[in-house]
Amino acid sequence: MDGEGKASGPGGDAGAVSRDGRMSSMDCVEARDILSADLDHEAGAMEASAAHRHADNCVECQRWFDDVERLQRRLRVREAEAVPDLSFTILERSHPPRPGRAEWVRYALAVLALTQLVIALPWLFASNDPGATIHESRHIGAMSVALALGLLYTVKNPSRAYGILPITAALAFTMLVSAVVDVVRGATPLLEESIHVLEVLGFVLVWLLAGRPGTPRWFRRAPRSVSSAPSSLRDAA
Repeated sequence: MDGEGKASGPGGDAGAVSRDGRMSSMDCVEARDILSADLDHEAGAMEASAAHRHADNCVECQRWFDDVERLQRRLRVREAEAVPDLSFTILERSHPPRPGRAEWVRYALAVLALTQLVIALPWLFASNDPGATIHESRHIGAMSVALALGLLYTVKNPSRAYGILPITAALAFTMLVSAVVDVVRGATPLLEESIHVLEVLGFVLVWLLAGRPGTPRWFRRAPRSVSSAPSSLRDAA
């Protein structure tokens, strides 16, 4: 017992607050409530300090606090549960870029994009064209330049390949169909239509870079799984 309140003990009265704002004494019930709240970081600094001072002088409360603290740690800190390796499923759905051995797909796509850009520039700045008006030539040149720049951007950022894939697929399909129809009808010679091979090759390279979406599951190359952490690291954790 001190000069400002009653001695602490089981079932004792609640402690008073001294003139300087410090809790002079408290009973075991109140102290344990505050200690429990302190374990959850919900108690105030002053009341937590008073509760710990009470536990330092109360054997039963100190034993109770040690048991609760040990139980809380056992519940919150435990060995990680084993989980299945979902890396292949996650990567399969995220369409990761697969440049290929020595990144030959990116290099080939860069060469193709630069070739298409060089071919498109004269159309963009054409002053006369016997087969089309200047306005039509510039529109065709602008579309080809935009596609070439998009392919170059994909070369720099392979993760964007899946986004540009529908555009290259639609362009390659329409160009291929129109070229076949024109050649069959005799509107244009086969040699002139051979330039559209660039669109088809561009689609194929972008498809390879996008992770070959649409291929059968058994035909896809499984990504390398990440090795589990050494046992020493798991023990340390």
